[in-house]
Amino acid sequence: MKKSIFLTCLLSIFSSQAQIDPFLGIVQLDQCDFTTPCTYIEIPNTASNLWQRANSQKSILTHTGEVMITDSTHFYPTANASSFEIHWPAWDQYPLSFIMSFHHSMNSDSLTDGGMIEVSRDHGTTWTNVLEDQTNMLFLSQDLYGLTDTLFTGEKGFSGTFIDRYTQIEWIWMFPIKDMPEDTMYYRFRFISDTIDHAKEGWMISDITFSFADLGTGIRELNAFDFSFSPNPSNGILQLECTTEPKWAVLSDLNGVVISKETLDHKKVLNYSGLSKGIYFLRLTTADGNYSRTKRVIID
Repeated sequence: MKKSIFLTCLLSIFSSQAQIDPFLGIVQLDQCDFTTPCTYIEIPNTASNLWQRANSQKSILTHTGEVMITDSTHFYPTANASSFEIHWPAWDQYPLSFIMSFHHSMNSDSLTDGGMIEVSRDHGTTWTNVLEDQTNMLFLSQDLYGLTDTLFTGEKGFSGTFIDRYTQIEWIWMFPIKDMPEDTMYYRFRFISDTIDHAKEGWMISDITFSFADLGTGIRELNAFDFSFSPNPSNGILQLECTTEPKWAVLSDLNGVVISKETLDHKKVLNYSGLSKGIYFLRLTTADGNYSRTKRVIID
């Protein structure tokens, strides 16, 4: 029954790739409202970077409490490029679905100055606009900019004036998985302006929420117990550390096929040295049916 629900949801996504699909429900993992610093958000410390965590003093971009904003007091300057990054530990949360949503407001010259969201698959070495993120996954969105929303550079992005827009972006990794994300997902909010002073206020983000969609696999990772192992990558010999006493260790390949179900009985070492090099998923289960979070195993 769960498998048929999952396939039905996938078919509905393929027929319409516009809106967020909650599948069997959205599970929130974390939220940053900027009242305190969030450890996974980094603002490059350069003289020209406008982004700051502050209380807005502007007339259009208004909000009660601290926000992320391109200068809390002044209009944005000409010929500027400013950004901040999010380094989210995606694989410590849920391995097959990721949703980033945020409330934001903007006041910029329409189809000229504005902002975009980019993704990096190599820990920030290269960046790609999320609309051009051609990895092996489903990409869904709500109230994101579109292909015709171009800025002065020709890049796609938000522009113009809007207040408290709620944007959601969803990535779903599909089987068979050929293009995996890094352990940490890198996202960048980048604002750019041309050489004409438009006397506009810029871009403000009031909160960011991280969550995942329950894909109907029967696994609710948020309520699962945690464990760790080392090393990773490894030659297949894994040393387990877990406060719960698991009964079984279940290893699956990238197609979701279980290739090993081993009885532990207090054993703390797993031997997968006979497997081919690659990426696998490991989950532990207790005798009374509780399960662990799913961990990615790299055999090198």
